[in-house]
Amino acid sequence: MSEEDQTDVDNTSDLFEDSDDLIENDLQSAEVADSEQSIIQDSEVVNSENSIISEKKTPTVNKVEIVRSTKLPIGRIKNIMKMDPDVSVVNAEAVFLVTKATEMFLETIAKETYAYTVQHKRKTINKKDLDVIINKVDCLCFLEGAMDF
Repeated sequence: MSEEDQTDVDNTSDLFEDSDDLIENDLQSAEVADSEQSIIQDSEVVNSENSIISEKKTPTVNKVEIVRSTKLPIGRIKNIMKMDPDVSVVNAEAVFLVTKATEMFLETIAKETYAYTVQHKRKTINKKDLDVIINKVDCLCFLEGAMDF
């Protein structure tokens, strides 16, 4: 046999070994799939029984509960918004948006002031640091004179 023929025989035996491994893996995955299917069917039966029981216990309510995460108290923001004499009723979504905008504004101004304080190698933020930031940062220029008290 030549060297080329020997290589072909070796490659063929490798293919048979690989196919045997694939067949074993397929059989194992089929067994796992069958066991998963039976677990899913069992859980569907239990879930359907639980849903029937829960339907009997509670009346059907089509109320969607919205969970909102804010760091500032929404109720207090709503009260501040109602202090305006032109505002009588405030929508819940509007209160949420104003609360989030306030949080973002405070976060921005705090980060800018902290960066300025660290840049000047200090650990404490002073009122003068906030004044400098208000004058330096363009988007905070509307606050000029707000710290004069």
